Amino acid sequence: MDCAQEAITEYRVLGPSVHGCSWMELCPLTGRKHQLRVHCAEALGTPIVGDYKYGWYVHKRWKQMPQIDMDPETGEQYRLKRRRVLNVEKGTVLAKVPLLHLNCRELIIPNVAKVLGQLNKADKKYSNSDTLRFSAPLPSHMAISWNVMCSCIV
Repeated sequence: MDCAQEAITEYRVLGPSVHGCSWMELCPLTGRKHQLRVHCAEALGTPIVGDYKYGWYVHKRWKQMPQIDMDPETGEQYRLKRRRVLNVEKGTVLAKVPLLHLNCRELIIPNVAKVLGQLNKADKKYSNSDTLRFSAPLPSHMAISWNVMCSCIV
């Protein structure tokens, strides 16, 4: 008995590799549990930073990324910022133990309310759009990692 189900993910690399890390855009075309994590770790051989379940073999060899001295936005040294505010390394690619770097930036789904509203013409509360679009910002640990990695490319 074969219980395997098909799982399809489209992906593209968003920039060059910096210290062995690259930002990727992943678009799952099917919805299997842990699909993106499994595809990155097992199919591509490049697990997601902070994924200790599927990327344990890479994280066993994880080498802390070298310190980046300048913040690309302000041009100030990160060390000065760390002493005055918070430890900006916590969970980022600079950390010894990074947090999971997986974020749903955008979710687009069919507008079911429109279809249901067409069935019941008296209900005018549904949107006229065929799809609903939801966006989310990067979590702080990922935003810092983005800035650090972008400063290495310049």
